[in-house]
Amino acid sequence: MPGIVSSVAYVRLGAPDLDVQEKFLLDFGLVKVQRDEQRLYMRGISNEPFIHVTERGESGVIAVGYNVNPSVSMESLSQRFDAPVENITEPGGGQRIVLHDPNGMRVELVQGREQVQELPRRDPLRGKDGVSKDRGPSRIEKLVHTAYMTTRLAETIAWYQESFGFLSTDELYIGEPGNTLGRFVRTDCGEDPVYHHVLFIMRGAKDGLHHASFEVERVDEIFTGGDYLHELKYDHVRGIGRHALGSQIFDYWMSPFNVMHEHWSSTEKMNVHSSFNEIKIGSGMVHDSGEAPPERFVKQASPILSAKVATA
Repeated sequence: MPGIVSSVAYVRLGAPDLDVQEKFLLDFGLVKVQRDEQRLYMRGISNEPFIHVTERGESGVIAVGYNVNPSVSMESLSQRFDAPVENITEPGGGQRIVLHDPNGMRVELVQGREQVQELPRRDPLRGKDGVSKDRGPSRIEKLVHTAYMTTRLAETIAWYQESFGFLSTDELYIGEPGNTLGRFVRTDCGEDPVYHHVLFIMRGAKDGLHHASFEVERVDEIFTGGDYLHELKYDHVRGIGRHALGSQIFDYWMSPFNVMHEHWSSTEKMNVHSSFNEIKIGSGMVHDSGEAPPERFVKQASPILSAKVATA
């Protein structure tokens, strides 16, 4: 039977200035859905009503939302986790159940959100007056995964896998097996293909969000969108490079409020039968193609916040 979670839905962040945050997110490639005095909602070109929320306040991460498999009833989850089902009054509506992981991260399980019309796709066919060179922001499809740093590695891995049925994909260790640096976990959608991971959980000196990763419409937009962000002098952290695990092309950017956002594209998919691997690695995570990760990338962890979330 497939797992409880089918995909990641959205990330919910805090930032003290919504004007500055909105400009960054538009330049990064997201599309504004709705904004009021306290919250900013952004979407991609796919049919999700929103994939990124910013709430006015301290900088950091408030929550990550996950889409519940349609075959799983919210009432059964309410009983299982001893948590009430809430009606969502944010764009798309639906229902949610709120949990907290071992690090205090708010986890929102959502179902029944109304899908929206996809935005027009870029035509790969060049017209008679067309040109090959693109300018401007990337076009974001959707949020595909997040990564956390934690001081409670084993407990956190066990909580997510036991709670939601996430499957182990790859585990990184230093020196000898058992000295685990981190584990990639993916959703269980049975025979259907899914991404290499929906969550990477890594060992560290503090608890927090390492990054949120957004899939672009086509891989060349990592380059053209990156050029655009460089021109605007945003804070570039790492890339462009390729993660060997998952065959993922990446480029990492820091928001004006120190939350790392990734442009991402991958050609590898997995299902319930795909293998689990234990991989020896250096402490600098140097298994990737491209430049070595800088120290601030390895130590990145945006703080976990507590904030009032829209419910009524």
